[in-house]
Amino acid sequence: MAIDFANYIGREQAYVKHTFLDKYIPALVGRIGSIYDEFVYVDGFAGPWQSVAGETFEDTSFGIALRHMSEQKEFWLRRGRKVRMRAFLVEKDNLAYKQLVQSVERFPLIEIKALHGRMEDHVDQIVSLIPTNSFSFSLIDPKGFPEINLLRNLISRKNSETLVNFMFDFANRFAGTDLIAALTNWLSTTTGDTRWQSEIATLTGIAREEKIEWLAAESLRLSGNYKYAPVISVDKVDQDRVLYKLIFLSRHVRGLEVFRDSQYRTLEAQAAARSVVKARKRSETTYTHDLFSSGEDAVPNDRSSMMISKGSTYAKKELIEALKSAGQSGLCWQDVWPRVLNSCVITRSKLGRIANELRKDGRILAPDWPSERHQIPSDSQTLIWVE
Repeated sequence: MAIDFANYIGREQAYVKHTFLDKYIPALVGRIGSIYDEFVYVDGFAGPWQSVAGETFEDTSFGIALRHMSEQKEFWLRRGRKVRMRAFLVEKDNLAYKQLVQSVERFPLIEIKALHGRMEDHVDQIVSLIPTNSFSFSLIDPKGFPEINLLRNLISRKNSETLVNFMFDFANRFAGTDLIAALTNWLSTTTGDTRWQSEIATLTGIAREEKIEWLAAESLRLSGNYKYAPVISVDKVDQDRVLYKLIFLSRHVRGLEVFRDSQYRTLEAQAAARSVVKARKRSETTYTHDLFSSGEDAVPNDRSSMMISKGSTYAKKELIEALKSAGQSGLCWQDVWPRVLNSCVITRSKLGRIANELRKDGRILAPDWPSERHQIPSDSQTLIWVE
């Protein structure tokens, strides 16, 4: 069951974020379910907030996660495997917490513990209740900036992946000042001091955005000893400006692969959602309902669509440069695709098709390629750039 866009009118940014979770979580649990006997979902700022889906909570982060966890548990049970599913849901708002407690009954297959209060105050308890050999996914989705240092024990769990919402719009306004202590502490973790503030003050536009993003993501990556920390930019729905950044943390190349697949679908959803809103506003302004009121005409020109397009261009360039650098010995596909996915917005399958097109054009040698029906390289396939 796909999430319903009708539940997100007026909060389209949440639709974008939830699209990612809707694609990522079943892929994650499907991937790790054959390896780990227990999966734990942690939502540190659970809400529910502005939910209009009623008692199903299908338009909330925890509702989406718990639904997929329930489905995955049944999936593995049909195959004779018991995967324990647990969740820790934290909320400090009194009214939201009461709703959260009520929601637990809708997911009987999941062992759920709802906790009242600040996420930072519950971290040590949560970590102590997760066995070392369990895999956990944590969603850190605050309205402002949490005390990241107090969340480190959770973020740094060995068998884990994490998604952190970084409120870029506010960070962009206040980075370089000491007005928000939690933000300053977060961005200072990477360098160990605040020297970055003077550099930020001299930057504007995309250069400033990229620097702040790097500081935020690298701080989390280093704190949790992660290998990968790619980012999704979630834009304001009616402006070409970033509202927040979703920072994904993983130590495994398969986690990166699942992230890029989910990110691709998320960017497509964001382009469609923003285009629909823009078309709606255009119609209201002109008092007309033109042939393009669905917003589909604007999708190719949306920032997310262009990011997908640029991702393919950059990925092709990086692939070629990597193979050129390797010389006549070439590179094994399993050694090159993670490198490209780590820096470019592209899926593994799409990068594989780019490699195959280069092979067909005679620019890449691929010894013992199975057949022309084979569309992407196998991990053991050697690729050699033709000078």
